[in-house]
Amino acid sequence: MTLPPIIGLALACAVALMPTAPAKAADATFAYKISYRNIAKDPDGIWAGPALSPSPTGTVTIHEYTLKSAQGDWLISQIWNADCGSATCPTRLVRTSTDGKKTVVVDDMMHQVIPPDDPRFAALPKSDAQAAFAWAPFHLSSDGKELLNGDFRFEIGGEKP
Repeated sequence: MTLPPIIGLALACAVALMPTAPAKAADATFAYKISYRNIAKDPDGIWAGPALSPSPTGTVTIHEYTLKSAQGDWLISQIWNADCGSATCPTRLVRTSTDGKKTVVVDDMMHQVIPPDDPRFAALPKSDAQAAFAWAPFHLSSDGKELLNGDFRFEIGGEKP
């Protein structure tokens, strides 16, 4: 039996957007929280000092993603600043304990994200995979020991105050 073209297309899109990791990992997807644009100070206190040096466009922007899990509350903070490369920017994974203490557990260069509410996102040509990445660029591995950012993997190890 042949499917009508529209159903075939819808099925192909659904399969293309399915997570490739186990279902358990889908629960560990970070959700877009907020973007702070043209700032001089990080409202969440994750970035300070030289990290707030403006990008070549003269601005600093921070994009944040959150996840609530059994391991606690997590925050991804990516800063667009003078340290950004052509496709990567400084990014931190921060764990917040029940007493409110924030601990940076990953601090590295990660794929630059363009969140779905960014005005440039609508104008960018993108594949289904690129659109899915914009909505969910960060995941915890199914065992909770790695942060996944596209094809980048970062071990969640020792804590840094």
